[in-house]
Amino acid sequence: MDNALSIEQQGKGKIKILFFKWKCSNRAGTERILSVMAGALAKHYAVTVVTAWNQGLPDSFPFPATVTRHDLGIDRKRYHMRALANREAVRRLARYIDTHPQDIVVTLDGALAQIPKFKDASKKVFWYHFCLNSERIEARNPDLGIFSKMARRYKWHRKIRLARHFDRLIVLTKKDCELWQKYCNNVTYIHNTVTLKPQRQAHYQAKRVIAVGRLVYQKGFDRLIDAWKRVAERFPDWQLDIYGQGKLAGKLNSMIASQGLQNCVHLHNDTSEIASALVEHSIAVMSSNYEGMPLVLLEEAACGLPLVSLDCECGPSEIVDDGRNGFLVAQEAGAQGIAQALMKLMADDALRQAMGKNAAQSVERFSQERIVSRWSAVIHQIMHS
Repeated sequence: MDNALSIEQQGKGKIKILFFKWKCSNRAGTERILSVMAGALAKHYAVTVVTAWNQGLPDSFPFPATVTRHDLGIDRKRYHMRALANREAVRRLARYIDTHPQDIVVTLDGALAQIPKFKDASKKVFWYHFCLNSERIEARNPDLGIFSKMARRYKWHRKIRLARHFDRLIVLTKKDCELWQKYCNNVTYIHNTVTLKPQRQAHYQAKRVIAVGRLVYQKGFDRLIDAWKRVAERFPDWQLDIYGQGKLAGKLNSMIASQGLQNCVHLHNDTSEIASALVEHSIAVMSSNYEGMPLVLLEEAACGLPLVSLDCECGPSEIVDDGRNGFLVAQEAGAQGIAQALMKLMADDALRQAMGKNAAQSVERFSQERIVSRWSAVIHQIMHS
């Protein structure tokens, strides 16, 4: 923080930082963290958030008045191909930056390969919210055809080529940073910050487990339902609540029915009151095939929930301290490992409470103050590189 403030005190004024995202109307972790961090950084920098096509929809997580907000006003329905809409977005963004000069331009959408080619003087940063191998892992999805799998492998290679053209690549975890460093020398990591301040802690006597995420291959909810089949045989009075929406809702409901779990596994729509839902449970579980740095795990820990997570790439291993605030399950252990970890917690009230209290304390290292300080250090490095 001191480095960034010293620049301002030298008479150069506030550093101008622009964040770009296609749209901010989706209700997901990336949108939430962008809103929180833009607002936090705006206390020290001149922050602007630009989208291409919110199309009149409100931001899912509003930005404070200290953040300049601008939408490029593109109507995607006018374009027959996504590539044409993308090209128009690039043109309008370049024009906006020409008329509103920036010191740093940060894109959260790596598809904008043209950003590093802009002729303005700003430093170009790619803030990547998944993990290096996300496309490779997606290519293992058995529901994909051969051409879709090939497309994802191509995207993996293209992503690396693209990242090399930016002045800085920011990823979310130390582990992912180490993976990227095999291909790029411009990479650093900044953890997500915890965004919840719960009014109360979890209800440790509740015989309910919660999982939160989009109903897509990434989140591995089919694995979780398989795990719960084992759990239900020993703990038939426990309930599993899955909060989220997505294209796999029908498939997951069919799976629940075919395994006879309708009375103990429940799919719920996404909710804007997730903190209220979290504290009505006594355990949180994550079964993802991959992550960036899962904000939901931080939120669950902040609410005092003991955590059970598969040790996927990347993120859970930097949040879950195995045996202290929850259990980190080896990937090869799969559904059986998840079930065993859940049952350890279900069988021991004192263990749930002890791990839950440790979880609440563990999120202090992801406090907004610490993460803003980390951002400021990286901004200083970028400005002087």
